[in-house]
Amino acid sequence: MPPTRSPELEAVVRRILRAYAANDSSTLANLMSSDPAMRVLGFDADEWWVGREEFLKLRETQAREIGSTTHLTVDSVEAFEEGTFGWATAFTTIRQDELTTSMRTTAVLRLEAGAWKAMAWHNSVPVPNQQVFGVDLTMTLDNLVSALQADVTDVVAATGAEGTMTLVFTDIVDSTILTEHIGDATWADLMRRHGDAIVAITEENGGRVVKLLGDGSMLAFESARAAVRAAVGIQESVADEAYSVRIGIHTGEIIRTGDDLLGLTVNKAARVASAAGPHQIMVSSTTLDVMGSIPGVSAGETRIVTLKGLSDAHQVTSLTWS
Repeated sequence: MPPTRSPELEAVVRRILRAYAANDSSTLANLMSSDPAMRVLGFDADEWWVGREEFLKLRETQAREIGSTTHLTVDSVEAFEEGTFGWATAFTTIRQDELTTSMRTTAVLRLEAGAWKAMAWHNSVPVPNQQVFGVDLTMTLDNLVSALQADVTDVVAATGAEGTMTLVFTDIVDSTILTEHIGDATWADLMRRHGDAIVAITEENGGRVVKLLGDGSMLAFESARAAVRAAVGIQESVADEAYSVRIGIHTGEIIRTGDDLLGLTVNKAARVASAAGPHQIMVSSTTLDVMGSIPGVSAGETRIVTLKGLSDAHQVTSLTWS
């Protein structure tokens, strides 16, 4: 059974957050697992609590030290369940006297005796990537489009591929949730293997990797058929992984005038990717028209969608493969 959205879990997470702010120990004790493997991570580097009792005891001490009322507003919660396990992300606003802080929470929950209990809980306060890494990092498809403009110019210059090209965007779905769930070290190893696979599959199909940025990539091909074959290969390479990938493909004119590159094709390829779902390859109508017949690949559902930053409606089609 695939994961499903869980309003019940979302309600549980809201109750835990409110009890946390109110220092309601009885509610927290009722909603957190008594299993010794239960863990809580807080804001500070030393806030690593092992087991429910240790967390509750130290939380009460902290509440006395703070000494004033904490007002918490739950801005949004999203939770999913699969069998006896569930996971959630939440965004909240904390007001403490004159100080207002945004907080993000990730949680793993388990069904115990018919009730959901928190097994892992992590609260964090977002800080700029510049502060942590010393550089700004690409975080969304929007950022990826901007970051890639110069690199696409380099690809065009290097390959002499001015004219029509097919661009492929890949994006890992819900990467933030998965990173929190499996840990940074495991996630880094997965991403290294995923990046190696993308490079190998792209080159095998005659394309070039324009950029690998975190959980996303952009690939360039002179052939729409080759781009689709590469996309299928990438999806097949992650079929047994703990994460899913969405892929968007668009074919269009790449025109370089001096140091400038016309970005409509780049932008639309990224937007087509944003219209795809987990484990899905989505192509624009242009790519569908020019890719022709590919053994083992067929057109699936066609939808009319609006794409952010682009006027009019656009036709996109999902692909199926065997």
